Amino acid sequence: MKTRAQLDAGLERLAQMLPPWLESLRHPAQFWPQFRALVDELMVDADPADRAYAERRIKEMLARHGLRPDGSP
Repeated sequence: MKTRAQLDAGLERLAQMLPPWLESLRHPAQFWPQFRALVDELMVDADPADRAYAERRIKEMLARHGLRPDGSP
């Protein structure tokens, strides 16, 4: 099981990836399946008590880039 620190490190890496990733997309539809796969990878070993925390951070991360977690603009 991942510690909160490990989860935070993974979330921070994901947040740092977003700006260049979003700039290089050829089509926005490519983003969501890849993003969800990375989130799933982070969450698979997360402590159940940390899941709500991680989901909140992910929503905040997406909002900073004008994205919604449901994939809509």
